[in-house]
Amino acid sequence: MPAPSPLDWLLGFSDPLRGVGWNPRASRSARWRLGRVRRLLGLLGDPDHQLDCVLIAGTKGKGSTAACLASILHAAGIRTGLFTSPHLQEVRERVRIDGALLDQAAFEARIRALRSSVAALRRQAPTAGEPTTFELVLALALRAFADAGCRVAILEVGLGGARDATNAVTPALSIITSIGYDHTAILGRTLGAIATEKAGILRRDRPALIGEQRPAAALALRRACVKGGAACRVVGPRTLALPRLHGAHQRQNASLAAAAAQTLGVTPGAIARGLDAAWWPGRFEIVAAAPAVVLDGAHNGSSAEALVAALRERFGRRPIHFIIGLNADKDARATLRPLLTAAHRVTATASSAPRARAADDLVRACRSLGAVPVDSAADVTLALAAATASARADEVVCVTGSLALVGAARDALGLRPPEHLWPDRGDGNASV
Repeated sequence: MPAPSPLDWLLGFSDPLRGVGWNPRASRSARWRLGRVRRLLGLLGDPDHQLDCVLIAGTKGKGSTAACLASILHAAGIRTGLFTSPHLQEVRERVRIDGALLDQAAFEARIRALRSSVAALRRQAPTAGEPTTFELVLALALRAFADAGCRVAILEVGLGGARDATNAVTPALSIITSIGYDHTAILGRTLGAIATEKAGILRRDRPALIGEQRPAAALALRRACVKGGAACRVVGPRTLALPRLHGAHQRQNASLAAAAAQTLGVTPGAIARGLDAAWWPGRFEIVAAAPAVVLDGAHNGSSAEALVAALRERFGRRPIHFIIGLNADKDARATLRPLLTAAHRVTATASSAPRARAADDLVRACRSLGAVPVDSAADVTLALAAATASARADEVVCVTGSLALVGAARDALGLRPPEHLWPDRGDGNASV
């Protein structure tokens, strides 16, 4: 049997149904939840010790805040690594240096370089079990950032905070974006419990920036700051020039990024230039004009509310045809309610991801919540073709729900993952 490709080997440390953050062969012991990542990083030479790490946790806005901060630091001339999740179209998107992807050959070489460390981990800590794909990509990213001479590493927390693999590093700065209800079976059923879990990224005597929160989350975060001794500051949304980001929620995210940049010593001029260039694929990404086609990964109730507000702000009362697909572990009714208040029509569909909810299930949920016309399509390619063909020039077609669906929509539209996030980077790849 031929050896697996580097990517197949990497994805072999995932649970096919639960995703890259899960491996049935990984120890669930509290000792190894972060200890396994710490041991793996040690085998790679502790690359995080060479970086100023910024951890970003929250329910929504993590990726956009991370992208805004990375854009600002790039504008300031500070070499920066960006680790985000999930990816939209391919795993390489999770690792960027100065906004640029590693080219395919470099990424595969980085994967192959992990093999000896995984073998050493098995020998030295057999009770730790195997790492997850998420842990391996995090380790790959940090090693790549250090090798490229990055000063800062921006790390988007995957799930929660205290027990997430990213929390194995010691942050120079922590950021907590808006907190809402998501992953409640894992993080807790109340906003206070969820906020407390996410506050696990705070560190004593280290700065922490917190976005405006609902009262229960705000109270839990204040308590965590006092108990943990972190130097916390609440940052509300400011009026900022954001030509490539839309919606009040993005003003909050950008304000957090600007405050983080100030904390890291960036000048106001560089902050303004960075925010002027900042964008993030699949987050209110407008990819066509007549009819307007918008891609946005709103996969929970609070994100759906923010999407509707941004659509109204950008397009007024123009009719909106939503193409929706969600994962089975999401609260479909909570996500659908805000969307249906603005919908002119809905097409339910599903991505090819194993966790995708069946389109017929979404149709039933939509019909139980309102009288908006609802149909279904086998996949997002068919849904987009039908919606754009029938839409008037003044209508809006919005693909939303899971990020896997948004990624499939980008594929269907012939959009490749951007090799560079900012135009001044040119066409070359990062040489790492």
